[in-house]
Amino acid sequence: MRKQDFLFGLLLAVLMIAYFFTMKAANLYENFNLRFVNVLFYLLVTWLAIRNFYKSNPDRKFNYLTGLLAGFRPVLIGVFIFAIFQMINLSMDEHLMSTLEEMAPIEDTFTPFTASVYLFAEGVGVGLIISYLSMRVVDARQIDGYEERL
Repeated sequence: MRKQDFLFGLLLAVLMIAYFFTMKAANLYENFNLRFVNVLFYLLVTWLAIRNFYKSNPDRKFNYLTGLLAGFRPVLIGVFIFAIFQMINLSMDEHLMSTLEEMAPIEDTFTPFTASVYLFAEGVGVGLIISYLSMRVVDARQIDGYEERL
């Protein structure tokens, strides 16, 4: 794990927490369909992390796994921090927790911990997909640049 991974992961967590508080201030935090905006944060941070990895290692030979991991490690860190934040927040915000319990398929066993586990799992899945797609775009640009140099 590199320092840049932690910094980009922290950036992702800060963006998601700031967005949560913005939605809470606008009284929209119970509209769970607005969480798709988090995907934009995933895209931004993943793209920045992969691009930074390429630029900081110009002589290194890359493959999809190294590129995928360069984008995915910060997502893991950011989503983990955000899941911990939400676990603490849901422990204190009974209204939001009861709203989530009503929507959950497992009402009886739904706790702030299980909610944060679901949030983490969702973030890992989305992060993998976005890291892969970002890697494809970065790799395609690198190939295009390589062909121009020939």
